[in-house]
Amino acid sequence: MAGEWDVTRKGIGTLSIWLGTGALFAPRAITSVLGVDDTAARTDRALPLLVRLIAARNIAMGAALLVTPPPQARRTTEVTLLLTLLDAAAVLVARRGGDVAPRSAGLSLAVLGTTAAGTLRWHRR
Repeated sequence: MAGEWDVTRKGIGTLSIWLGTGALFAPRAITSVLGVDDTAARTDRALPLLVRLIAARNIAMGAALLVTPPPQARRTTEVTLLLTLLDAAAVLVARRGGDVAPRSAGLSLAVLGTTAAGTLRWHRR
């Protein structure tokens, strides 16, 4: 079980840190890639701050996953899963309200689904 935890936590932790770092240093580019309207991605003054706040959380959670030893891993995965589900709910609500393009919602849900699947896979053991 410890070996599987190592693979899962390193994969999810590394992905979180890389995505967070990209968003921290290039928030407008990340949002454009995710399908945010080009005009909004270039001109919205609040967008970089909001993206960087989320990026900081992703970096912190990724780091927590990388340094958490297996005996304490259950709590870390529960928090990660909760945040992932809340993020997915936010994407779905935004998509339903027409605030998010289908491509953006699909890509976001694919990343969140991968994180949730890896977290659940380990957590069930």
